[in-house]
Amino acid sequence: MANRDYNNQNIHDRVIAVAAENCRRTGNWTVYSNPGQAHNTRIGNLYPDIILTPPTNNTLQFIIEVETADSINITEAINQWKPYSTLGGTFYLLVPQSSRVLAGNICRQYGIQAKFATYSIDILNNLTINYE
Repeated sequence: MANRDYNNQNIHDRVIAVAAENCRRTGNWTVYSNPGQAHNTRIGNLYPDIILTPPTNNTLQFIIEVETADSINITEAINQWKPYSTLGGTFYLLVPQSSRVLAGNICRQYGIQAKFATYSIDILNNLTINYE
């Protein structure tokens, strides 16, 4: 878990909330989330930011891990991304648009299988998420 300052933690938790709500709205998923220091739902002893399963069973389909610009680093990659990428289902890293290349380079360097989504926040504080 990254040590984020107050502003980055707020961004992190907001992105989790918006991404989770977008997934809920589709009706295709049961959505579990672990914002901030919350330990609501786990897989083994791990607490990814968002876990998606079909509504009819608890088969893991997607793990979404949200990062802020300050938490895209080798320590996070080794301690979180790598273990999450081996749990089954599809592992997504949801990162700031400006940090996408860095996150991809770290994943390649450490052999982490991840798909990517990016987010951006405009001057009116609107949050946009794009899945690749």
